[in-house]
Amino acid sequence: MKNLKLAACIIMVAIGMSSCSKDKESFGLTFRQTGYYFKWGGDAQSDSFSTKNVSAISVTAVSEGWNFTIDLPTLQYTITPPTEPAEADKKESMRTGTASISVISHKGETAKYVLTFYIIGDHAVNFNEGGKGYANCYVATQPYALYSFDATKIGNGTRTISPADIQLLWQSTSLMIQHLAIDDNGTVSFFIDRAKDSDGKYIVENGEEVVPEGNAVIAALDADENVIWSWHIWVIRESKNPITNACTYANGKTFMDKNLGAFANSNGATDDTDLILASYGLYYQWGRKDPFTRPRYYNCAGGAAELIYGASSGSTYITFEESDETIGTVEYATTHPKVFITNAASVAEEGDGIGDWLQKADGSLWSNTAKSDYDPCPYGWRVPAESDFDILTLSDAEDGKDLDTARKQFGWSVSDGAAEYFYTGAGLRTYYNGVINNMNHKDGVYPSTPEPWEGYYWTSGQSADGKQSLCMYFDLTTTRTINKFNVRYPAKRANAMQIRCVRID
Repeated sequence: MKNLKLAACIIMVAIGMSSCSKDKESFGLTFRQTGYYFKWGGDAQSDSFSTKNVSAISVTAVSEGWNFTIDLPTLQYTITPPTEPAEADKKESMRTGTASISVISHKGETAKYVLTFYIIGDHAVNFNEGGKGYANCYVATQPYALYSFDATKIGNGTRTISPADIQLLWQSTSLMIQHLAIDDNGTVSFFIDRAKDSDGKYIVENGEEVVPEGNAVIAALDADENVIWSWHIWVIRESKNPITNACTYANGKTFMDKNLGAFANSNGATDDTDLILASYGLYYQWGRKDPFTRPRYYNCAGGAAELIYGASSGSTYITFEESDETIGTVEYATTHPKVFITNAASVAEEGDGIGDWLQKADGSLWSNTAKSDYDPCPYGWRVPAESDFDILTLSDAEDGKDLDTARKQFGWSVSDGAAEYFYTGAGLRTYYNGVINNMNHKDGVYPSTPEPWEGYYWTSGQSADGKQSLCMYFDLTTTRTINKFNVRYPAKRANAMQIRCVRID
């Protein structure tokens, strides 16, 4: 499978081998998997591999307690896990194992490969267990676990595709998604290890190891290596699980306590910039299921976006394209999830679809009442309807805060009449160039003088003329009497905004 060929090639490059170079005759091994999962003392696993221009194979190293044999004539290898040791330190050291393999080509060139083995016990999470749970976003909270989902079912699970391969498009934490693979039935699997601190020690919270938090986008490919669908993987610690940490407002609607793709809610903190940064979610153009990256800094300095990585530790980037008859379509957006579709040509224009990433407006991509194929929220959740926010008003206590405190908290508390809920002033990625901006602008001036932060939160609702969509909007200005709070603010659909998912009734 192509994804595993790529993984093997990356390993060789990392250790200085050149057998993947295009200017030399290709040679080497292709493995069906690069990661294997066991219970202590469990059954051995055998698998096949293929070779190209290989004359000899040798196993150069195997981790303590593990047994690994490889046979070139039959193109098979076998992995046998260790029995559980009594000593705690031995148990930890043997929990993960590797086998190092060297090959020699017919011309005497050499290359090396590494396969990795894990004792995960019952730490396996099938997002679609029982034939349900289909969505464009999956939430992963269990560390040192094997995850899987059915890549033949897309959107809300009512449509099917036939993927030929799988690819990691980007991840915000380097090497977070490991051993990405797809089997012949279209089941995608990947491994997430445990978070480590700067000294390389595993992080423990409340006596439990935790995941390395981050976001990732995984894409299904056709036989020609074109993207045909993609999924957002939201990796967050169980203590902050957005599915279980929810708030029911006075209107009976249950919202997540944090933005889609965020790792916290700062709840008005003014002295913890790391917590404020963690409260920023991902940005979504209206009607698109695929996210765009969060800010790099807590105050959105310079509009800089967070760094993202590919399957290896190398950097990758989202790109920007201006909407036209080819690019401004649902089909193009679906097959190009890393492309932010701008509409700069509409800045000084008027008319139908102004500021839309689509050339032909489509207000049905997100639904007020159900979970659509392009809804970006996890299973059981959706983009809120505009009516879901109608109960909210600006908190009296919030509006009475001194200006310096209000500026430093980077957000606002809103009230449903019974309780308060904090929304980060995360701004948006603007429709004309896709740059992150959380500063508001003075009326009638363009480009305007920036003031402190503003917040935009998409709803699935439409403006009265059908040309724009509605968001919950708030801002802070140096003149407190013109602060704005509007739960039905019309906005251009090519803007990318935050989302606070609501539970489906």
